Amino acid sequence: MPFSFEIRKPENMTNTLIYTRQKIINGGGMFLGDEYSGKFSGKGVTGVYTTDNSSVKITITKKPALYPVSAVKSVIENYFGV
Repeated sequence: MPFSFEIRKPENMTNTLIYTRQKIINGGGMFLGDEYSGKFSGKGVTGVYTTDNSSVKITITKKPALYPVSAVKSVIENYFGV
C-alpha cells in the first residue's frame, strides 16, 4: 500500500540529489529526477518525489511486505539529509 511523507527541503537541493542518486545507484537501484520531481527504486522499494519551496513530498508506491514503513522512511530521510 502506498504511503507518503514530507521532509524539510535541503538548503542545497542540487548537492543533495547528487548524493542521493549516487547512494541509490551504487546500491543497485535507479534514480531519475531533478530539483522539482523524480522517481527512484531499489531493493524492492519504488517511489516518487516532488518539491516545493520548503519541503520534499515523498510517496513510496511499492515496498516489500517485510520492510516496516518506519524503516523505509528512515532510509529515505537519510538519503535526503534529514
